[in-house]
Amino acid sequence: MNTHGLLFTTAAFLAAAVVSVPIAKRFGLGSVLGYLVAGALIGPFVLRVVSDPADILHVSEMGVVMLLFVIGLELNPRRLWEMRAKILGLGPLQVALCAGAVTVLLLPLGWDLGPATVAGLGFALSSTAIVLQILAEKGIGGTQVGKDAFSVLLFQDLAVIPMLALLPLLGASSPATHDAASTAAAAAAAATHGIETSGLTAAIASLSALPRVALTLSVIVAIVVAGRTIVRPVFRLVANTRMREIFTALSLLIVVGIALVMEMVGLSMALGTFLAGVVLADSEYRHELEATIEPFKGILMGLFFTSVGSSMDFSLLATRPGFIVSGLALLLGAKVVVLLVCARIFGQKREEASLFAVLLSQGGEFAFVLFNTAVGVGALSPAQSAELTLVVALSMASTPFLLIFHERIVCQRAQVKRETDAVDGEHNPVILAGLGRVGQITARLLHTHKIRTTIIDYSPDLIDRIRSFGFKAFYGDATQLALLEAAGIAHAKVLILAIDDRAASVRVAEEVRKSFPHVKIIARAFDVIHAYELRDAGVTEFERETFDAALGLGERTLVSLGQHPFLARRAIKLYKRYDLELIERLYAIREINQEYLSVHQEWRDEVTRMFESDEKLLASGVDAAGWNT
Repeated sequence: MNTHGLLFTTAAFLAAAVVSVPIAKRFGLGSVLGYLVAGALIGPFVLRVVSDPADILHVSEMGVVMLLFVIGLELNPRRLWEMRAKILGLGPLQVALCAGAVTVLLLPLGWDLGPATVAGLGFALSSTAIVLQILAEKGIGGTQVGKDAFSVLLFQDLAVIPMLALLPLLGASSPATHDAASTAAAAAAAATHGIETSGLTAAIASLSALPRVALTLSVIVAIVVAGRTIVRPVFRLVANTRMREIFTALSLLIVVGIALVMEMVGLSMALGTFLAGVVLADSEYRHELEATIEPFKGILMGLFFTSVGSSMDFSLLATRPGFIVSGLALLLGAKVVVLLVCARIFGQKREEASLFAVLLSQGGEFAFVLFNTAVGVGALSPAQSAELTLVVALSMASTPFLLIFHERIVCQRAQVKRETDAVDGEHNPVILAGLGRVGQITARLLHTHKIRTTIIDYSPDLIDRIRSFGFKAFYGDATQLALLEAAGIAHAKVLILAIDDRAASVRVAEEVRKSFPHVKIIARAFDVIHAYELRDAGVTEFERETFDAALGLGERTLVSLGQHPFLARRAIKLYKRYDLELIERLYAIREINQEYLSVHQEWRDEVTRMFESDEKLLASGVDAAGWNT
């Protein structure tokens, strides 16, 4: 592809992503699906804006490499060692069972053992890029599910190496041609990544098993040693120049250079950069490295997903719909069952196991490498490779929908397996709806003042836990007016709305205000907009959940900068009063127009004058003794 063609293809991919991703996010489908849809629309099989997405795919695969490098920066060797049980236990179990299950299921369908095994190995892999992107978007990377998923993905990247080595044995070649087949495998893998096969690559590929293993270990050891002894001094030298562009260039050179070396010896590029990241995880330049790589990683990851979407050959879906649909069902079904079993064996709870299985249910980007290499050694026909590639790509696109199904159907069913608790006839003056991080603090405060409170929440674990501390709590959906009536809302004085769903809290407030106008409603507000919505529903008492915490941080900062504690406390109290007054004044306007901005400017001027007058407060004779205690 010439320069003009490459620029046009890149521009088309970026434009499609800019349009599709915000739409997908708006409907809660996630950015990954947005990128895949964008690629599918502009690809050669739909609108044909782009005829050959392979060139972009070659470049954008560096996004996966950079992603693993950034992850490595967040994992020092000690944390990696702590994960060894899952990496070397859960990972191998998942790969072996998934590969075996798919292979066994394909044999009765007429597949030969070699192609069936290749399909099983490819289907056993999951998409590192998609899973880690979802973990980051949903903020669950630090949970048990997130850690287990990452452990499995890391082992899968390791497993690609022996899988590629196994392919020549599955091909139609005789033992005498295995060396040539290995060379062809390396060539196919290199072509998949857009790297021309050099004489050195071919020479390495022609080595027998033992020398290649020795070379592989030597390269890994060299990366670790170089990271410790060479890279850090070089970073120190470059950092002293105070030229940010050179630091950026060095960061990219390390990532691209290690990826190139790993590819030349037939290893996973992502694995090499991950190891480099781990080595540099306790470096003083870790945060600067992460900040430098992050923008490139994000753009290339988006291009990668878009290019995967554009490579979907929908003509196969039209000519062989039965095979493609059944293959997709086979892939997803086999992996979900196996992943559920593996998760339960390694101690995950039922809800965690189901999320874990859905996250890793799709095929992975390294399956494309595996299938292309298999064609080169005769283990797969080109037609079989194209069909399997489409199945993997469709499985990637299915992940956001499976997650939505899991959140809205599976999780809800898991919650309603326990029937709503029967509420006794004792009616308390306060009903607390919602037992999240806000509701728990409120409940403890009321409990210490011996105020009888009826607590309602839909989390059975939270309800059982708080009951053990002597609270009167019931399992159920606090957004249902019937349950509130059973809990004695007609006899209550105060309803505290602390539920996590902002729309539901407004709806409940409206219903309670209509049916039980005597009940005072005190609500948790997520932000000012939510506070306005609550005001529309008749709620005059609300607390923004992060507002007081922010004021507390501000007060501590003022004191740390030398402000007298008395003045700092007074400033925070006055600021809170002025802020509440501002909300009242802006509530009547709501729309951000010239009047809204004018009122806001007047408020800022008033607050500034108030703070300036406080500077003279101590000098005027106010005794603030005792505020430091």
